[in-house]
Formats: sequence, structure tokens, C-alpha cells
Amino acid sequence: MFLLNKINDDLKTAMRAKAELELSVLRMLISALKNKKIELKKQDGLSDEEVVAVLKTDVKKRKDSIESYKAGGRDDLV
Repeated sequence: MFLLNKINDDLKTAMRAKAELELSVLRMLISALKNKKIELKKQDGLSDEEVVAVLKTDVKKRKDSIESYKAGGRDDLV
């Protein structure tokens, strides 16, 4: 639960600083975490280990997308 609280605190900080890129990334991450919580049908929340697993999965997805866009010559999407 510590990581989830830290992510929410970082979201608030990004909102105050008006850091659009950080805000977008954190919102995407929170959405992925909520989807995982729904998938696991948990009422109380995700453990730190589950949060780390979601983070690793999302990082891998983004890296694979970047490689695919580069291979396809889509520099605008990279």
C-alpha cells in the first residue's frame, strides 16, 4: 500500500506543479492499477508486490510500442 500512496502523492505534486507529462504518466499508471484491482476482484487494494508487477508490465508495453513505432518509421508516435 505504501507505493500506491506514494503514487497518489506524486500525482498531487504534479498537479500543483502543472507538469503535464508527469501528470499524464501518473494518471495512466493509476488507471492500470485500478484495472488490475478490478481484475483481481480485491476490495482493500493492491499490495506493493502487485503494484510493482503492474509497473513492470506497463514499462514493457511502452518499450515494445516504441520499438514497433521505430521499426515502422513512425517517428511522430515514438
